[in-house]
Amino acid sequence: MRAFLDQKFWNLLPLISAPMPFQLALDEVLLELVEELALPLFRFYFASEKSITVGYSEGTVPKKGDRLRMPVYRRITGGGRVEHGRDLLFMLLAKKENEGSFRSVRLSYLKIHEAVKLGMEKLGLQPRFYRCDERLTRGPECFLHPIATDLAWKGRKIAGGAQKRTRGYFLHQESIQLQEVSADLMIPKIKEGFETVFEMKWRLEDLEPLWLERATVLALEKYETSMERQILKTEEAYERVRIFS
Repeated sequence: MRAFLDQKFWNLLPLISAPMPFQLALDEVLLELVEELALPLFRFYFASEKSITVGYSEGTVPKKGDRLRMPVYRRITGGGRVEHGRDLLFMLLAKKENEGSFRSVRLSYLKIHEAVKLGMEKLGLQPRFYRCDERLTRGPECFLHPIATDLAWKGRKIAGGAQKRTRGYFLHQESIQLQEVSADLMIPKIKEGFETVFEMKWRLEDLEPLWLERATVLALEKYETSMERQILKTEEAYERVRIFS
């Protein structure tokens, strides 16, 4: 009998389309409340507006992203700069003890990407892993400078993630940059990939109003950068959040 197989169900939250500050804030709120949640917890989401995020260890964050003139926000996870607005994102929040690979950053990253890779294969694609013996360049742009176990397709990086680990828990944030395939097709297959690789089943979980309220406040207080957005009322901010059942 394998260890860590007692956690057969993962809790899946509804899909959300919202500005990136809200999405980052919701992930942070869930991490803050982690001891009260049913884990593992998973969600897919979209950034409803173009933006850039950078890892927590990056230096000074500019108000606008270089030549792209997009707002820039700092994640609580590591990693490099990622452009959002056309990508599919997902978040996994779990205890390190929920699954054997979760104890290790490297092994959990690899296994998560095995699930994503399998999902893409179910769509007829043939992605591959970047290997540790390849000559991979380093730089601040996440999708221009892949690392080993990131996913590639047709010569470019299409999936990469970053993690934050604290108090025996970890948060994984992932971006999939594959505009050739619609999210409506991709999400079900990626879910199937996780079911196979992690030997788990999905259980639908509702979004608690308190989570949304706290995320909205945190987004406005911490993540929003322009004065115009900072003076938005909470009710107005909610209008930019779309939840799909």
